[in-house]
Amino acid sequence: MKKALSLLLMLAVLMLAPPFAFAEEAEEEKADLPADLFDLWDYGDESPSWISFAIPVSDGIVMAPITVKDIPADQLAVTDGEHIWEAAAVLPDDLDQLALVFFSTKQAQSRRDAWQLLSWGDSVPASSCTVRFGDSLGSRINRGVLASEEIHMNGQRFLLLDLTDPAPVGSPVLTGDGRMAGVVTAQWAEGVNRVLVMPADGVARSVGMVAGLITGLPEWGETPEGLTVSVEKNLVTIDWTDMALPEKTEGSDVYMVLVDTGNDYLTSFTAERDVRRVTLLLTPGRFYIVGPVVSEGRPSVLPKDYASFYLPKAEKLTEYGFKPIRTAIAEKRVGKITPVDEVTEELLRSGRAYFWSSSSYNVTEKIEGKTLLITLTDPEGNNYRYESGWMYDPSCMERDIWYLKLSEMGLTDSLNEKGWPKGVYRMAYYVDGDLGGELEFRLK
Repeated sequence: MKKALSLLLMLAVLMLAPPFAFAEEAEEEKADLPADLFDLWDYGDESPSWISFAIPVSDGIVMAPITVKDIPADQLAVTDGEHIWEAAAVLPDDLDQLALVFFSTKQAQSRRDAWQLLSWGDSVPASSCTVRFGDSLGSRINRGVLASEEIHMNGQRFLLLDLTDPAPVGSPVLTGDGRMAGVVTAQWAEGVNRVLVMPADGVARSVGMVAGLITGLPEWGETPEGLTVSVEKNLVTIDWTDMALPEKTEGSDVYMVLVDTGNDYLTSFTAERDVRRVTLLLTPGRFYIVGPVVSEGRPSVLPKDYASFYLPKAEKLTEYGFKPIRTAIAEKRVGKITPVDEVTEELLRSGRAYFWSSSSYNVTEKIEGKTLLITLTDPEGNNYRYESGWMYDPSCMERDIWYLKLSEMGLTDSLNEKGWPKGVYRMAYYVDGDLGGELEFRLK
């Protein structure tokens, strides 16, 4: 972080931090303080501005309202009232209801611990709970809970709370003994001071799934100077034209290594080339890093210095009145490519399996030049991609049926070699970054 930035942020924190933050300043050693909220600052403008309070969930991770995901990570700073950390990444949870902000505590550890989550099966009276949040003045505000009701939405369990006064999204719900029973994710439209809460088990699941995306990454560090990443939906351009390449050793080469952090494999390309820029179609809803590696042969290690970026989940394809009819795995039967009712490992290994799709839309002329990305995600989270082109054709717009062989797309090569794990697989296709269709199948 730049020295000027650090000074500006420290002055802002000193002016607005709650009183406890700097009490007993004369003591050389301070006792750890109880768990409490952190704050997020945006320093993208000339002077830093307070964005939101945040919930500490573990070392180097805080949880914040989902709107934080729209702020570039390199503009965000996290503070506990004493220390300031640059944000390294901002990732939404899988339900797109909360955002996790990641930062490095290598230089300074926070004095504050995260609240312990209420254990599954434990119950506490609603009246003993409070909802806590912060404001731009550094205040900490509590709201009482009058009543609680369990509801289910889209297969997920939530709590509906009646509060004494309003509370914003992102507020933790705390029990009388200081455990976190959930987090407010939405305001309820009916009634007054009613909020929807993700319960503690949902919070733990969301944090675990998102934090799993960065497991095994090197320590958060600076992006190499001159390395840029630009993103337009799922079209990603990596440019290292102005980056000074690391020195090679004898017999080695410099590679740019792209890592989908959910994968157990790396993608790499030589860095020393006439045009030091590549454009790729990447899978939405995943976290990536890219950086240089010096290696003899194709790299098998992660870059130590890298740029990181997250591709948001795709919106559904709606242009030209597009409507998916069916997406399926198919095979050739009696001279016709036909969707199958059950997908087996034998079919996938045989080379007979096709990715099959049908849809409708409304155009008056051929529209070409669209990008097509087909993806396969296995039960362990590994994602395999195939890039191609797409067009809208008025001659088949009422029911446009198309199919491609999985083996010819290369989507099954790695799984055929290392084995097909049991569980749920997901396939999807994207047109210019928007989700055209998807399917799931289970291998037993």
